[in-house]
Amino acid sequence: MLAPYYHATNWIHLPAPLFASKEYNLSVTPESEVRISGVYEYHSELFRAIHAAESIEESSRIFQGYLEVLFNLDEKVRGKKVASYLRLLRGWLFDANSSEGAVLKGWVESRFGIVPFYHRQVISSIHTTAYHEYTRERMHPRLNRNMVYYQLDLLYAYTQTIIRRFFPDYLPRIKLYRGVNDINDHLIIERYGKNHACIEHNNLVSFSAEKEIAQQFGDHVMEVDVPFTKILFFSGIIHRQGFAGEMELLVIGGKYDTRFSYF
Repeated sequence: MLAPYYHATNWIHLPAPLFASKEYNLSVTPESEVRISGVYEYHSELFRAIHAAESIEESSRIFQGYLEVLFNLDEKVRGKKVASYLRLLRGWLFDANSSEGAVLKGWVESRFGIVPFYHRQVISSIHTTAYHEYTRERMHPRLNRNMVYYQLDLLYAYTQTIIRRFFPDYLPRIKLYRGVNDINDHLIIERYGKNHACIEHNNLVSFSAEKEIAQQFGDHVMEVDVPFTKILFFSGIIHRQGFAGEMELLVIGGKYDTRFSYF
């Protein structure tokens, strides 16, 4: 039987099984905070500047400029730009099972201790060929270089700061939607009724803020209440990079009380 797997250690000083639990989701308050070790301490001036910004546009300029300088993101190697968080986001938005998707899932595994159970194929255990292939893909030097995990640490912290500063309606939770073709393809932990269950979602998954958009991606729509501390990124907070389209959010997975409807 497929079962979720969590590492014994992570970077957030919160046990992975607890962070991934539905009980955690319900316990989050507007004052809750999840910090990746060292990020705010080493980059305190950046986050003070972002918090003091008058608009999301100004915050975005500060954040992008800081990362461009810190990680030399404008630099080219053999005619190609160095690996960056922006490339990973674009790759994910095109295909969550891409190589970029593997790197992002690997970052979630590293920082939060939650192992993916799907990437191109079912990953039933960390001792399987499927896990080995996913690991090899997420570690490929074409994408996993230039301290890209540290770039993602800063992206997560930036998103959390932006939510607190400009999106009070996201506190402590926001209702999100995901269109799927078959609910039974998902890891159902417990059923509460015909249209209500506890589902373990993959360690990183996309949701939409708009139910009508989610309906375009499947005959079933899953509805979950996501705590803001599990949001890695959403369109609209990084300007001038082509992310301002449909309202897609990248959400750290785990167990969620999930309701679903049929169309």
